[in-house]
Amino acid sequence: LIMYGFVKAILYTGQLKGWEFHFTDCLFFGSLMSATDPVTVLAIFHELHVDTDLYTLLFGESVLNDAVAIVLTYSISIYSPKENPNVFDAAAFFQSVGNFLGIFAGSFAMGSSYAVVTALISFHLTKFTKLCEFPMLETGLFFLLSWSAFLSAEAAGLTGIVAVLFCGVTQAHYTYNNLSPDSKMRTKQLFEFMNFLAENVIFCYMGLALFTFENHIFNPLFIFGAFVAVFVARACNIYPLSFLLNLGRKQKIPRNFQHMMMFSGLRGAIAFALAIRDTESQPKQMMFTTTLLIVFFTVWVFGGGTTPMLTWLQIRVGIDPDEDLKAEAASQSASNLDKNTSKAESAWLFRIWYGFDHKY
Repeated sequence: LIMYGFVKAILYTGQLKGWEFHFTDCLFFGSLMSATDPVTVLAIFHELHVDTDLYTLLFGESVLNDAVAIVLTYSISIYSPKENPNVFDAAAFFQSVGNFLGIFAGSFAMGSSYAVVTALISFHLTKFTKLCEFPMLETGLFFLLSWSAFLSAEAAGLTGIVAVLFCGVTQAHYTYNNLSPDSKMRTKQLFEFMNFLAENVIFCYMGLALFTFENHIFNPLFIFGAFVAVFVARACNIYPLSFLLNLGRKQKIPRNFQHMMMFSGLRGAIAFALAIRDTESQPKQMMFTTTLLIVFFTVWVFGGGTTPMLTWLQIRVGIDPDEDLKAEAASQSASNLDKNTSKAESAWLFRIWYGFDHKY
């Protein structure tokens, strides 16, 4: 909505004469820009051992954000009323909403299913065969089945990245624990190395794209509008949601955590990847150029300013997560909370999952 206001201002000043720039283009830009990617911030958090709650809040938000942004961008790009693709049509709108929910649910189901299959295969093979004596084969099976989740989702017209995300979440919970000790270590090292390599490759590619892309369109007013929209939308996201969550949370999200989450709204690889997929029209080329500039600015300025910001907001660092959990458990037992009470007070989703694990 903010970007549409700026586009109207640009049209009024006559900078976009003869351009077809519609509200659907602004929706597309908004959806790809909503993919926050605080990789830099989380890496610094990990090194400094920042408060576990803050790390978890930021990590969880960014992961789910990426998944939603990918599916939402796709849903908007295939929004097509029969008469005019840039006019609101109730049937096409509900079809887009249906596409969004269907693709998201399908990708979630496929990723989770592959993870459960991997867990069962690794469990039964380890139990009934001597697979644990071949950690290389074990890691290979783990990797190939994870990749199969991505390929199957793409082949089925779903989103591979979202399928892999939920596959990873489920595998961390089930499959990883069924691997032999050697394979656990090898798998962890393999994925850490691939993660490090992928991050470096994508940022090198971004730098290259800034200088080698032939159709850059730099529009100062659009770029300024994008920065304003990003910060305003981030504030409208973090503070009201934190307030609503604090109404029901026993352990509140403190104000300094909220400020740090606001500061950590970096844009990165996902926004770049979504923007570069379609650069055929002039509005899309202008969006791509603006996305690149926002990614570089947020990574350099906010990524570089993470440590001073932590100091200024007086957020705890140098915390051992295991010791923190022990201290929390000790304080709970000290206040005479029995197991049932603490379980009842935890998140409802966690309670359902805990009950499922306990039974099956």
